[in-house]
Amino acid sequence: MRDQSTVADYIIQRLSREGITDCFGVPGDFAFKLCDAVARSKAIRWIGCSNELDAAYAADGYARVRGCSMLMTTYAVGELSALNGVMGAKAERSCVFHVVGMPAMRSQRIRQIIHHTFGDGEFRTLRTSRRKLHASRR
Repeated sequence: MRDQSTVADYIIQRLSREGITDCFGVPGDFAFKLCDAVARSKAIRWIGCSNELDAAYAADGYARVRGCSMLMTTYAVGELSALNGVMGAKAERSCVFHVVGMPAMRSQRIRQIIHHTFGDGEFRTLRTSRRKLHASRR
């Protein structure tokens, strides 16, 4: 039995307090700790999807009916695959919390070359792009 909560547990608990009851997504290695937190949660149910784009569209549709939803993907390939659905939700003003599992901070600090990256040790590229997209106005 766990005595301490993890950051992933906190994120899931916090979203459940906002009324989130279901999490759409595709498991990915950088998101496994988040997936485990959903599995431990009594308040949020995992809804596995065939791919990230399907998960994003499902989360968007769910948010339109329920008010808010949660989407979970892994770093880079997962979040890029979900991008059309996420931005479609933004365009329609659907409330979709997109939670992205990231490589360990140590890997980012030392600019480690690992899978799901562009092979340049730069981990901020997608974060910078996301900020620009999410800050854009219609």
